Amino acid sequence: MLVPVKQENSNGNDMGDRMSRTRKLVEEELIRVAIQCFSERGYQNTTLDDIVSQVNISRVTFYTYFKSKEALLKAIFERASTTYQQGLEEILAQPLSCREKLRQAVAFQVISFTNGPPLARIFFREEASVPSDTAELVAATQRRRDRLLEQEIEKGIRSGEVIKENPRLLTQAFVGMCSWLYRWYQPGESVSPEDIVRVFTRVLESGLFTSKTQPDNGAVTHSLRQVERSLQKVQHEFKKVSQQLRVKTPRSGVSSRRL
Repeated sequence: MLVPVKQENSNGNDMGDRMSRTRKLVEEELIRVAIQCFSERGYQNTTLDDIVSQVNISRVTFYTYFKSKEALLKAIFERASTTYQQGLEEILAQPLSCREKLRQAVAFQVISFTNGPPLARIFFREEASVPSDTAELVAATQRRRDRLLEQEIEKGIRSGEVIKENPRLLTQAFVGMCSWLYRWYQPGESVSPEDIVRVFTRVLESGLFTSKTQPDNGAVTHSLRQVERSLQKVQHEFKKVSQQLRVKTPRSGVSSRRL
């Protein structure tokens, strides 16, 4: 015997899906507007009214999504941290050489700062006033990033692709070069993200990676000694010429006075 389908349950599910989608859209809009306001006005100078007025909801409705402005900020950084972490892990997990993975990591860092939401600018500009739990979240993400990069650099040192220096210092040099973008880069300026990637990668290639065509320390020392010996020879020859030029005054002058 056929059992009739209860249409009202299906309608209820459809309504629930629509409400869920609507709620998700409102949440996304709150996050988008909050990032824009925090970037333009600063976290401390942005009020909830500034945010809800642009999303066209009331403060009461806002509290059904986030408990406070601090909770909204934390949700923004949680999402950004997760996305960044996953992206970096995917790059470093590829079956590529250390050089290529670090090149891609440079591009990923630059694009994250230049094309994504200005979260780094928000955080560092408002670091003193950002809630402590949000600051700890960002710090934890930075520690994980540093650990992943340092492990990759250690592999590169072992394989001979990276210069033999303190991995932690090399990591901080790498991170600092990319992370400082938040202080000077502005979207739409003459320097494009592609230009930044190209220059940063070139700096990385020239200063971090080893090169088979580059002489080692022993060869450099040998060349310097050759130059030193050549200079000593020149100095010796110069002394001989100087001595030859120091001739005594001719006695013809004395003889002429006697005449």
